[in-house]
Amino acid sequence: MDSDHFYLILLDVEGNVLNSNKIFQELTKSSSESALSLYLSAKSGDDFTQTIDEMLSSPKQKRHLLLDFEGKNQATKVWWEFSVITSPEMDFLGVMGVGIEFQFLKNEFPWENLSDVLGFSKIKLSPDFELLDSLNASVSKIGLNTRGSKGNNIFETLLVPADSENQQKIDRFKQDRVSCCLLLKNPENCQQFAGLLVSTNLEFHLFILPKNTKSSMDALVKPFTENQLSNFPGSIWIVDQELRLLQQNNSGSVLSNAWKGKPFKEGSLFSFNHQSNRFTTLLDKVKDCVNSGNPAEVELRVKVSPTEFGFWKMNIRPIKNSNGERIAVLIQAIDISAWGKKLMELQSENQQLKELALKPSHILRSPLSSMLGLLDLIDPRQLDKENQKYFSYLKPLAKELDDVIRTNAKKMSIFD
Repeated sequence: MDSDHFYLILLDVEGNVLNSNKIFQELTKSSSESALSLYLSAKSGDDFTQTIDEMLSSPKQKRHLLLDFEGKNQATKVWWEFSVITSPEMDFLGVMGVGIEFQFLKNEFPWENLSDVLGFSKIKLSPDFELLDSLNASVSKIGLNTRGSKGNNIFETLLVPADSENQQKIDRFKQDRVSCCLLLKNPENCQQFAGLLVSTNLEFHLFILPKNTKSSMDALVKPFTENQLSNFPGSIWIVDQELRLLQQNNSGSVLSNAWKGKPFKEGSLFSFNHQSNRFTTLLDKVKDCVNSGNPAEVELRVKVSPTEFGFWKMNIRPIKNSNGERIAVLIQAIDISAWGKKLMELQSENQQLKELALKPSHILRSPLSSMLGLLDLIDPRQLDKENQKYFSYLKPLAKELDDVIRTNAKKMSIFD
């Protein structure tokens, strides 16, 4: 993970640093594992937290972000690319971050490397912001069509400033040519882009990335109205084909907070990263319902305090549209803790009864075995006829008692 220019970090899904390279440790003055947000400004911390949530909802998409790291003397701006690392079964393993100081972007940095490593799309501009050239494949991939725009002022046609503040940044850049970050938008569909405008000897370079907005969250199709959702008993979560949370009722939000440590957010992934073993069966059933449409039921036992467990019956059902197509999965948690606790009490009582029933068997069989051994040593021929008669009754009765004790013990041992 060594590099002279790029920061490299490995995070867990909560944003805690698991591993990092040397220059990142020098930046944060720390080599210990801690939350990345501890080193950021308040605004950058909020932006980073939102980005992590967005990544969990769409793990296949990379995210780009400019973050302010607060030092003792001054803040350091770092441009990051974050991507999710998953297993072949799409279970989250961590988040990889690659970053570079914004200061490098103001100096003579190998721009082609910047495009390759951080996924920027590059557009060449004249000193009057006229489009000279672009990497068409790279630009079209992010939803921009530069055909017919060559020779035109890009900030008046293809990518206009998002507001007056960004227009002022463009005007200042034209005069002082100091690299700046911009928020731009496509006037045709209002898609927003993060832009980095830099100056070279003869021309300007504009590096752009699609900006993730909440529009993707708003586009989530919700199968039920809030009123319908409130009428469902128990805790409810509705997830889409990618296990993103579409809807939840108030009880679902409260319960997810109790189970996970924080409530689910709409658009986030339905997962329990720090308690994966406990919820593995539930998540496997949800994934199976997503893929096959098979409904399922799971009984879940979760520790709610150091000495107490809670019990829930989980119902998992597919949701279909009017055409019979599966569009989502409903997950319902019914609290059966009272029944579960009663069951545990009955199991405890049954165990005690079993031990009480088996105890006489062990107590009686030892002297009975000794008795049978002594009977074998007695020679009936040395007894008179009257005692021989009684002796003939005694041994069969002892064997019958031994058989009864053995049978009883076997019957009790099958109750677990």
